[in-house]
Amino acid sequence: MYEYRLRFSKEKSLKFLSHLELIRTMERAFRRAQLPLAYSEGFHPHPKLSFGPALAVGICSNDEYLDFQLLKDIEPEEIKMDLNRSLPEGIQAIAIVRINTQHHVKPLNAIINRAIYAIHLKTTPEECSKVIEWLNQLMNLPEFVITRYSKDGQKLVNIRPWLHNLTIEVIDAQKFILELRFTGEIGSGGNLRPEDITSNIPHPVEIMSVARISLWHEEKGLITRPLDLC
Repeated sequence: MYEYRLRFSKEKSLKFLSHLELIRTMERAFRRAQLPLAYSEGFHPHPKLSFGPALAVGICSNDEYLDFQLLKDIEPEEIKMDLNRSLPEGIQAIAIVRINTQHHVKPLNAIINRAIYAIHLKTTPEECSKVIEWLNQLMNLPEFVITRYSKDGQKLVNIRPWLHNLTIEVIDAQKFILELRFTGEIGSGGNLRPEDITSNIPHPVEIMSVARISLWHEEKGLITRPLDLC
């Protein structure tokens, strides 16, 4: 088996694909590109594809990751070109590296623990300064408790330990459009979602766009990109 790690983007109208639809889209692209994917054994074999943290529907990204296995040794650049000819517009293979099977390379969901999101917010002349002030004070709070809802009901969650950085900038003063960027925990240690912040802003705002712009591993202050952990 030959193992690889792919960095790809998911943008334009394809940001509305669910994670399951994304998996199927990738499987079709590998088949169209005639890339010999390895399959699991058993009664229901499936392609050996392992994705990083799932991207919520409606969020675009140019920093998503996928590990895959091939039955044949093919140059990463050749795989990238073949995939891009087979992928639909809105998904693009950006970079591919070989995974060193001589070392114990951890799966993507075990290593990725930080994410940066960029959110464009439209406010009003009356509310703009209030929104900025409220967002700026989040980093100074000792705790930030929100209500999360699930099929099991609702629960209170303190998301402040998962918020590692936050900035707010006016990107269009005439239309009162702000860009909120934050770095948050993702994975088993906690999962800070964009709506955890935006849905709790106590002033009227319009969410214009949400993008996940970076994923990485951070440990003891050292930042490592997923492609560099192969």
